[in-house]
Amino acid sequence: MRRFTFILITIVFLSGCSNSLPKAPELPKLPKFSMPELPKMPKLSLPSWAKPKIPSIETYKPSISQGSVLNIEDVNKLRLGINKTDVINLIGSPSISDPFHQYQWDYINYSTNDRGEKIYYRLRLVFSGNILSEIDKSELEQLINK
Repeated sequence: MRRFTFILITIVFLSGCSNSLPKAPELPKLPKFSMPELPKMPKLSLPSWAKPKIPSIETYKPSISQGSVLNIEDVNKLRLGINKTDVINLIGSPSISDPFHQYQWDYINYSTNDRGEKIYYRLRLVFSGNILSEIDKSELEQLINK
């Protein structure tokens, strides 16, 4: 009985793997249809007094300020030879205090005002020990013109 079952399963399996499946009949080709062209409609518009008036609404765009906000009068008070504590008391702590450049402080600001104008400026201070030895104001044009 086992042999008969094995032979039957083998025949069914092998017959399923053969390429003797009947081919599907070809479908008849459909005729091509074309749509008639519709007449063009004239554009209608309302008179100006009947058109709805929508009030213009301006969206609020807040000023965004990232970094150190500096006052040019306080920056102009910086002098060579003052110590780090006096600098912090005058213009605040730096926005970047790099551990690889321990004697350089960077005051960087990137902001946009409510009109969408972008403002960018940078102040670089270099110290010798605890004493201010160099002031780089070369990128403060936008702070001066503000």
